[in-house]
Amino acid sequence: MNAMKINSLSALQTLALRMPGALTDSDRDLLEELYEQSLENLDDSANLFTYMLVTAMRRRLTGVQAAEHIYLQRFEIPQIRLFELLIQQFPLANLSQQCTNALLIDGLSRHQEPVLMDIGVGTGMQVVNILNGLAQHPTSAIRHLTIVGIEPFEDALASAQETISGLGASLPFTISFVAKQAFIEQVSLADLQQSLPSRHDGVYANASFALHHIQRAEARKQVFTNLKELPVQALVLSEPNSDHYEPNYGKRFRNCVNHYGALFNLIDQLSIADKERAALKLFFGREINDVLGNPEGQRVEKHYATQQWVDLFRETGFQLHKRPVHLPALALNGAHIFTNLPDRYATAFQGEEITSLFWAE
Repeated sequence: MNAMKINSLSALQTLALRMPGALTDSDRDLLEELYEQSLENLDDSANLFTYMLVTAMRRRLTGVQAAEHIYLQRFEIPQIRLFELLIQQFPLANLSQQCTNALLIDGLSRHQEPVLMDIGVGTGMQVVNILNGLAQHPTSAIRHLTIVGIEPFEDALASAQETISGLGASLPFTISFVAKQAFIEQVSLADLQQSLPSRHDGVYANASFALHHIQRAEARKQVFTNLKELPVQALVLSEPNSDHYEPNYGKRFRNCVNHYGALFNLIDQLSIADKERAALKLFFGREINDVLGNPEGQRVEKHYATQQWVDLFRETGFQLHKRPVHLPALALNGAHIFTNLPDRYATAFQGEEITSLFWAE
């Protein structure tokens, strides 16, 4: 980390402690100075990170989203390519999905008519990987699998249904897809129960990087309670390890810098084109913009730190288990999977837990 980055982050942290209502005129002048300084060389990773932090802080002060700097506009890439980069090259996403998929495949394969309830199913790519894994499982007992896809966005849900249903003919078991267009916190226990087939012998819920979008703590607790009472055989949860639910701006700024700073350092190590490296940073930069740029009532990236998820599991009657499973890979592009934690798996970078992977019964 170079001196410019250290000095900028130190100054921004001091300003963040007084954000948003206690900044002096000289504080605001300093913020503008740091903004102008960051623009001097956006090819520099430290400058780009500072630019994203300052841009978010300026937005929080003014309530206005500034136009993205013209330099950054040339790094836009098709969304499908961005998702490919995240899953194939960005090791935290890749390793997380490999781990949770292995856990789910192992659990589902022991049943004849299980249900996979995917919360935030998106376009269904993770479910497709799970189905292919089940098709190749040497001792799978599955005869019929029901997939319940819960997703708030109509286009994504329609794409998931088409993609998953189209895969059915190539599988050694039959499948059915139940589409539920809703935010999970708006789905009652009765609605969850009605989405299940009349015959099934086990329900597994998967939530990959979805539940931190639930805005209120009490709503998160209700979702966990509903799943426990359904009941699910297991809730498999993947979430970043950083407290961005924190309402105090100064503390949230520190958490944000630590988390996204690590992600940017990891991206810098990837053997990909500069344009793709910048595109990944812009993807996470938009999360920074939400964490630091939106007022409390409008933020959506409200991540919990690991211990907060652990506490929520315990409050709602779940028990965490370190389910033994064969993992296809333990390391990728500078990141690796922690396998020595007592109650979970995790992806890690430079010895720090970045993403927590839970199996809860």
